[in-house]
Amino acid sequence: MGTAWGTLAGRFLVSYHTRGMEPAGSAPRRSGRPSHFSCSSVTRLLALSLTFCLVGLQLGPARAADLLITLISLTSPAAPFTDATLTISTTPGASCSIVVRYKSGPSRAKGLIPKVASGSGRVSWTWRVGFNTTPGRWPIVVTCDKGGDHGELRTAFEVG
Repeated sequence: MGTAWGTLAGRFLVSYHTRGMEPAGSAPRRSGRPSHFSCSSVTRLLALSLTFCLVGLQLGPARAADLLITLISLTSPAAPFTDATLTISTTPGASCSIVVRYKSGPSRAKGLIPKVASGSGRVSWTWRVGFNTTPGRWPIVVTCDKGGDHGELRTAFEVG
């Protein structure tokens, strides 16, 4: 077992040695065949490990229920120095916020403030696309929360 494979295999194989049974002064005897973990014991070990992982996932921290957010409309494409509007529908009374992320970072436009969904569940944001906004497709993330429930909507709009 002088090869790299033999060394690696030697780490996983357990050889039989009959220590203490040899005549005085003789070298330990080997059984001639190494023992190793059987396929069934490895399979049982893997199954047990998987079971513990699955149980751990189910016993993990409690997660808030999903809050549905539906995109109703979005101005796209939008030209620089024009207004864009995004409208969603969600649970009435949900607190919602929006982030529009451009190449330069998140937009700081005045209209992108947190809002509360109306009695019908509608929320609209209107903001001015900057004069120097780089043309391209830019991501928008809307998040809403109500009573421990959370929802997220990811979309994008085109500037150009």
